[in-house]
Amino acid sequence: MKTSFSWGEIPGAVAPGARTVPVLPGGTRPGSIVRMPPADLLRVRDLVPDFLACAEPSASPRPWTSRYLAGHPDVLRALRRDGDWSDAARVAAVLDGLRDSAADLAATAGTVRALLPGGVAAVAGALGWSGEGGPVECVVLVGLHQANGWAGELDGRYALFLAVEQLGPPEDLGLLVRHEAAHVVHDRRAAIRDWPEYGVANALFTEGLATQVSAELDPGRPDEAYLWFGRPGHRPWLDECRRRWPEILRRVRADLDATDVDHHAPYFLMRDSPLAGDLPKRCGYLVGLTAVRHLRRRHSLRDLATWPLPRVRTELAAALTDLPPPHPAPPARAPIPRSCGFGPLWMAALRQLPGRKVQESRAGVGRAGPGRGGPGRAGVGAGWGPRGWDWWCRGWGGGG
Repeated sequence: MKTSFSWGEIPGAVAPGARTVPVLPGGTRPGSIVRMPPADLLRVRDLVPDFLACAEPSASPRPWTSRYLAGHPDVLRALRRDGDWSDAARVAAVLDGLRDSAADLAATAGTVRALLPGGVAAVAGALGWSGEGGPVECVVLVGLHQANGWAGELDGRYALFLAVEQLGPPEDLGLLVRHEAAHVVHDRRAAIRDWPEYGVANALFTEGLATQVSAELDPGRPDEAYLWFGRPGHRPWLDECRRRWPEILRRVRADLDATDVDHHAPYFLMRDSPLAGDLPKRCGYLVGLTAVRHLRRRHSLRDLATWPLPRVRTELAAALTDLPPPHPAPPARAPIPRSCGFGPLWMAALRQLPGRKVQESRAGVGRAGPGRGGPGRAGVGAGWGPRGWDWWCRGWGGGG
């Protein structure tokens, strides 16, 4: 199941126990204690060194696939299932074009290896998986500029594939790792590899669950960040999906039982589809996330990850009957400058909010620490709960 979209075995499994590790932006904060997964939870195969060896000027002129992937025939079979790697001339053209990026590809592979243990451990904990069915297999490779990451079948079970030439910055890479790892762990718990490859209902559920896992493990980002793995510029897409929600929901309900690629594509693929019309591409991801959040009110992530397909279809059909659109993110509010004379009054009011520790910032606005409203953030209104900014404005006659 490829879950990503087109844009442009190492000794990494660590023994059980807690250790202090430095992590890259978007992961756990430096100096914190990270529970690393035991060796039976994760196995990483890094094929980037094989690519780098074949990219040397002195390397054999034999075809790329017979050199680069010669030691990994199971991976090559998996890659060729979709036909992408069966065209030798195309493979050679793309991989030859990546020779000059060798240093960047190696660095990205190192970043991926650093993020994988913590990401897989977090997902395993969220979905209640302790290693049954074998470790999460992750293949780190240089691909064909087609997808950044996907969960696909390898040797009879799901594995995680990450193509380093397509990966984004480190601060967003963790989102992709957790999302795709959630698919693999979900497969360990419910054998989703046996579900229809192009089933609309099961795609809504699996993608919605993986996205919700990412959101709960890395809270505080806007929905479009989880749905597009941190890629900027997708707020208009989200706004259009909200605006056209009744139409999208009507279409999804009508196609819920479909299992063919033509009905699946309008909701989950970037390519054009004869049945898509002008629907926002990948809108099924947002519908799936919203439906899973609705189900999440009554069920834990661990419970959802064990549901068989008949129950998934039944629960989704009920949830989609009158599913409200996702809530829009609140607009950003400008901070109150000290020069307006509101600084002391602002600080006095802010200190009255329950569960808040407040320190004055240089701008005199204040920084709210952890409390009812969530993680503290600099600036007015950020991270506030129901008794936050709007409550204060109403009480003191301000705007909002």
